Amino acid sequence: QNRLWFCGPGRFQWRSAGVEGMSGPAKGKGDLDTVVLKHASGATAEIYLWGATLTSYKTPDGTECIFCSPAANFDGKKAVRGGIPLVFPQFGQPDKAMAQHGVARISTWTVAKVEDSSEASVAMFTLSDSPETLEKWNHAFQLEYTVVLTAMSLKVTLKVINSGHSPFSFNFLLHTYLKIPDISSATVCGLNGRTYVDKVAGGDPKVESSLEVTLPSYTDRVYVGDVPMPKDIVVKGVYGVPLFALINEASVGVETKAVDMVIWNPYEEASPGDLPPPAFKEFVCVEPGLVNAFAGLPPSGTAELSQKIIPL
Repeated sequence: QNRLWFCGPGRFQWRSAGVEGMSGPAKGKGDLDTVVLKHASGATAEIYLWGATLTSYKTPDGTECIFCSPAANFDGKKAVRGGIPLVFPQFGQPDKAMAQHGVARISTWTVAKVEDSSEASVAMFTLSDSPETLEKWNHAFQLEYTVVLTAMSLKVTLKVINSGHSPFSFNFLLHTYLKIPDISSATVCGLNGRTYVDKVAGGDPKVESSLEVTLPSYTDRVYVGDVPMPKDIVVKGVYGVPLFALINEASVGVETKAVDMVIWNPYEEASPGDLPPPAFKEFVCVEPGLVNAFAGLPPSGTAELSQKIIPL
């Protein structure tokens, strides 16, 4: 097994265990630092240190599973449009003094380790509070983000640690953009019976009655977690062909939490400037998190959120 340790800005050091590693540091768009995971099966993933944003996940046959906007910003200032942005400590912008979706996706993370083995290629990234984050959100924290790439799947896990002396409330979410052939024929399965908040229709709560949720127009919904257990979602494409299975889990301390699911596609009417039409046709956002209500975390407390993406 090979290990790659991050020693400072742009500096990496290998500690070899006798096996030539495949994964390692690279340069991405905008000359930004990235880590590229290369599993022995041929599967790959790329994660930017800016926001710890994963922007690519390819199966062993080279099929891209993650959407990234053709007009995404890679300037190290704005959040990347696409990939899997990390949302913490707020979802949306209830606190107007803080950036939308919080500080995690617009901060430069540190690489803690990169490991290759026959089973998986793994990268871990960390982010701690800084003068910049404390100015916007006055709490001490540490985040750990782990990406596990295998021949069959990609799993991402965001861990929150309250490293301060007082409790805090937070949201976190994995803002996953899945690459699909055409949004007009996509369906999301596994949400039947759940209450959801329809932000496009004024925010009134509704109950999902469909076995397969379609997205024929601008869609922005928060499906409230109902059962505190891993939640499986299936995304289908043209002619109902299954594209992805998603396993979503969350916990606060030792307590398993019911995972909220955000389903989003802006269509042309709500596409932001860094998502020029017709790019909206090529993705569906299926985002696990704790966002319907704030979660509380005591000093030294931990919380975890994960999503496993299994291409079908």
